[in-house]
Amino acid sequence: MALQPVEATLIVGTASVLASTSAVLVTHRLTRGRERQHRVWDRRMDTYKEVLRMRRVLAQHRADVLRTKSPKSPKSAILDIEGEVKAFMLMQAQLDMFGSPAIRALDTISLAAFNHWHRDLSEWSELHARATAHRDNKDLWAAADKKWAEIEEFAKTVDLADQTLAEAVRDEAAFKDGGRTPWWLRLKSQLLRAGPRRRSVEGSTAAPPPSA
Repeated sequence: MALQPVEATLIVGTASVLASTSAVLVTHRLTRGRERQHRVWDRRMDTYKEVLRMRRVLAQHRADVLRTKSPKSPKSAILDIEGEVKAFMLMQAQLDMFGSPAIRALDTISLAAFNHWHRDLSEWSELHARATAHRDNKDLWAAADKKWAEIEEFAKTVDLADQTLAEAVRDEAAFKDGGRTPWWLRLKSQLLRAGPRRRSVEGSTAAPPPSA
């Protein structure tokens, strides 16, 4: 049976309403998704700022210790130790939630390096105290001086770990803003380009097949 004009109009109108409603729902979901991504990114950047701030505090603390040769320098950058510990625990929790896997890995390496340096500093403090109590014991002074030399040298490793972390954070932020490619993607690209060249070199230096 043929549709009456009124029925056709109602069907077309209903279809138009359904299509419009679907478009609104899809647009709304996409908008919410983008807003959520922006919120997560903003929280990630706020967390990264705190990561870098904490590293600057610890770097200044190392510099003060190395300059004064005292782990309890009156000019230490860590003025509120209890507050910094609470801030550090909060930062680590936020980093676990919002940080990228690459940044979390580099943060772990940086933190492990600092902890190693701090253990060496504690060992030196004990050796130095014993040497001070026994001023004529040359072996104790020699052990303390050796440990201090290790502290100075390992501080460079901690600085390098912190610099690598900071560069990765800047790369990630720049990549979001349309800047340069992150370091791990640059490394991957370099390895992929190096693969064919290596196979080409190996092929060109291979021994010729034995003659019949």
